[in-house]
Amino acid sequence: MASIKMNFHRATELRIWLAGLYLAFWFAFSSSPVSAQAPDPGDSTKVLNLTTFATFSSIINSGAIDLQHSYDGTGRVFVSTNEGKIHAFSSTGASLGTFLDLDAPGVLPDFEETLGSFTTRGLTYMTFHPDYGNTGAAGAGKLYTIYKTSEPSTSDHTYTGVGLPTKPGSVISEYAIAEWTVDTNNPNKIDTTSRREVMRFEVSGPSENTHSVGQLIFNPFARPGDPDFGNLYIPLGDMHNEGSVPNWQHVQNANNPFGKVLRINPLQNGINPYSVPADNPLNDGGSFLDNDGNTEEIYAWGFRYPQNLSFAKDAAGNVRLVVFDIGGDDFEEVNLVDLGDNHGWTRYDGPNSGNLSTTLNLPPGSTLEFPATAFDHEIPHIPGATPSGGQTAITGGFVVSDPNDPNFQNQLVFGDLSRGAFFHADFEELVAADAANAQALMYVMNVSIDGGTPGAFRDLIGQPRGDQRFGVDESGRLFVFSRREGEDIIYVTDLIADQRPDTGDFNEDGDVDGADFLMWQRGEVANPPSATHFAKWQANYGTTGLLSATSTAVPEPISVSSSLFILIVIFCQRSKAKFGLSRRAS
Repeated sequence: MASIKMNFHRATELRIWLAGLYLAFWFAFSSSPVSAQAPDPGDSTKVLNLTTFATFSSIINSGAIDLQHSYDGTGRVFVSTNEGKIHAFSSTGASLGTFLDLDAPGVLPDFEETLGSFTTRGLTYMTFHPDYGNTGAAGAGKLYTIYKTSEPSTSDHTYTGVGLPTKPGSVISEYAIAEWTVDTNNPNKIDTTSRREVMRFEVSGPSENTHSVGQLIFNPFARPGDPDFGNLYIPLGDMHNEGSVPNWQHVQNANNPFGKVLRINPLQNGINPYSVPADNPLNDGGSFLDNDGNTEEIYAWGFRYPQNLSFAKDAAGNVRLVVFDIGGDDFEEVNLVDLGDNHGWTRYDGPNSGNLSTTLNLPPGSTLEFPATAFDHEIPHIPGATPSGGQTAITGGFVVSDPNDPNFQNQLVFGDLSRGAFFHADFEELVAADAANAQALMYVMNVSIDGGTPGAFRDLIGQPRGDQRFGVDESGRLFVFSRREGEDIIYVTDLIADQRPDTGDFNEDGDVDGADFLMWQRGEVANPPSATHFAKWQANYGTTGLLSATSTAVPEPISVSSSLFILIVIFCQRSKAKFGLSRRAS
């Protein structure tokens, strides 16, 4: 078949025009994305360079699943494993020992240590409060984990309001979110006596092995005083592990948390274990856990398994939640999610119709949304694809830039867990496609490990699966890590994610002053500063020609009724990009 091959080192805007023409064609000949086909990924000439950062041993079927940093200026990175351990590493990859071990004697009596081939056994995801390093703040030294517990539980249910069964029957498993506090005498250890349960989910089927709990994150762009600062995002799957598209009406119903992204403030709130943000779409302002039939913690819904989340800022300065949703029969999805969005599962599967028996839940303020990009399970030129589609599961992913490559900027990098594929898509094209209910083009990358010959990741590591995941450290460095039988390898890339608030405070000392400008001038800023950073510096300390930053046009809202306008918007947004396209047979 013919496939698109992108050359990032040729100065032409044809790629941008192609994306615009695709969206224009979409609206000229289709009134909706239903029963449409997502565009096949093209082949990128960009090579993802991986450099070994650290390795550690783990028991079989209990590899690395999450990588986080601690917001405290130490540069440390932390990696969690299903067996219950959180490993700490310095900014250079030196081991700092075990930060927390849930399976250690006396730490967590109801920790479910039964391990299998599924990622949602034992300890899964973790995150640090954004105030972790701010002594005296309510979130100082706070870590949050989500893990599977034994059933019946040995601890009280601090919250059972969301513990509604997905199907009638007895509870078959439970998952708990817990808050921990760092040891005051050892910053590389958690005080194992500090555990406080925040929330517990009861699961009664139809399954719970794979599509259950997802990645916990805070909004890294929010600052103290912002409405979203300190709010924890919690994605939950539909609890179904087959590839078909059944009528899981519970995903669309508001009386349970499954197939949803939840949002809470996890800090203790008086006698309550957490609080619900006032602008959550189902928050009625009533008493805590008022059992009104609505799960007020819901931020957005209509997902199959929204396993990974990240945040990114678009060219207009809007912070966007990116949700990587493992799909059903046909598609893996990248979704840009706003408050109250309904992404359609199981009524829709990707951009296509799914189970027509599912009734959509669209209360006031909620809109039906489709993925900003998606890939089909049958893509012949992706390594590992089979005629029947094979195993496929999306993994994400951050918006990154290459400081050494001006033509690789603001690209969303993500992958396929099963086939070990790595993808990228231009973030502004994703934003435009999301506004148009269309799907942007995405591209497949080869990788190079420790300077070796580029190739497919799964071939280079000699494994039947890629099982690669992503994380960033405090300076924005993008990490890739892969679980193996008995060994886990953490790689660092040369790509940088801007995960900072646009304060202009480059050295993060609390002051926007000349030291911040000098830090940038001396090349000491790990993340490429945005135009907003410069604007805030200039607003406080005057402006000169030397301080101007390269800017991009800010897009106006896209009108979905005009395909020509979509084309103009995309061209204007990216008119300074230098890309090229060639076509080849594959």
